[in-house]
Amino acid sequence: MSGRRGHGEGAIYQRADGRWVGAVDLGWDDGKRRRRVLYGRTRAEVRERIRDLQAQIDGGVVPAPDRLTVAIYLEQWLDRLSGTIGERSEDTYRRAVRLYLVPTIGSIRLAKLSPADVTKMLQTLQARGLAPETRRLARAVLRRALRRAQQDGILVRNVAALADGPRIPKRDGRTLTPEQAKQFLAAVRGERLEAAYVVTLALGLRRGEVLGLSWEDLDLESDEPTLRVRRQLIRGRDGLELTSVKTLGSNRTLHVPEPVVAVLRAHWAAQATERVKAGPRWANEAHLVFTGPLGAPLDVDAFGKSVPRLMKKAGLGHWHIHELRHSCASLLLAMGVPLEVVSETLGHSSIRVTKDVYGHLLAPARAKAARAMQQALWSEDEEPAEPLATKLATQEPAGEAENALTRSNVRPLGLEPRTCGLRVRCSAKLS
Repeated sequence: MSGRRGHGEGAIYQRADGRWVGAVDLGWDDGKRRRRVLYGRTRAEVRERIRDLQAQIDGGVVPAPDRLTVAIYLEQWLDRLSGTIGERSEDTYRRAVRLYLVPTIGSIRLAKLSPADVTKMLQTLQARGLAPETRRLARAVLRRALRRAQQDGILVRNVAALADGPRIPKRDGRTLTPEQAKQFLAAVRGERLEAAYVVTLALGLRRGEVLGLSWEDLDLESDEPTLRVRRQLIRGRDGLELTSVKTLGSNRTLHVPEPVVAVLRAHWAAQATERVKAGPRWANEAHLVFTGPLGAPLDVDAFGKSVPRLMKKAGLGHWHIHELRHSCASLLLAMGVPLEVVSETLGHSSIRVTKDVYGHLLAPARAKAARAMQQALWSEDEEPAEPLATKLATQEPAGEAENALTRSNVRPLGLEPRTCGLRVRCSAKLS
């Protein structure tokens, strides 16, 4: 006998096999009434589960259906995500779901997924020999998907966020020394795309940003030549595509050193000759700076793979194209350029990104800070240094001082053609 149900218990009854069953009404969805059936060994167990579920519903959470697995939910999530993010990002998410998430946790019911399941998934991927960065990607994609489930009110917590992520070993990237940079510049001299390699090294552009430059982005005739980064060339699903740069920080204007200006002018003249030779076959509707012999956009992968060949030609061994960008940053920091300016030059989303990647190169600056503090507090000079507050209060305004240095007249560093060292271009002469 099941007996009478208590107040608020809903429909609880005992089946012929002895198990107790209860149900909670979840309302209507797409014209269909939804109910959640709960099971237990005793009436009290079922009653407690009903009360817990009702509390979730009252709190705005409509639990996921019992039969909704992680695999099914992830597929639905990807379909909803399609068109709201870039193609490359969507392809990355789909690949992570297909290769890493579905094979490991896809059969688990979404409502039953736990932090322990996520941890086990990461351990399984590690046992397969996948790199920490790949495991971090899998967890990040799952975390984003479950965050949407939270927003939709079908999950109370994001178990991917609760599980510990893989530790990523910190690796200090390789960078060219000034001497090695000079060797590379000598090796690319006379190459058809010499200007592209020089821009990559001297300004730290990403390969897609270099190949996405148009002549309208360059101002080489002014007293202060500039280059604007606003688009990038990428490989999409349908081939090469010219798109806007991903972040606001990536959209930037850089001052161009005179040696780079000279190389770009020579490249413009060479491209004009190619255009005349190609005649009606010339196809450069976007007015790209760097193209194929007939004006077609360059393949980003092929451009990247050309750098190792040139590095070997220079006698430097194997280097990849992104290490030119790292080298630009390291050379700037070595010359004392502030971290904030380096961050803006590279187009990082925040100065924190720059610090995380290149913080190990700031040791000389920290040593200089220690010496400055020693001079300020423990100098043996008889006359104390003028207090900073007094100095700031009595100094001439920057606009009136003969040798004032301001953010507007101190320019980013460039590569001198003779030394391949770094120089400061500003309105004042520094002794």
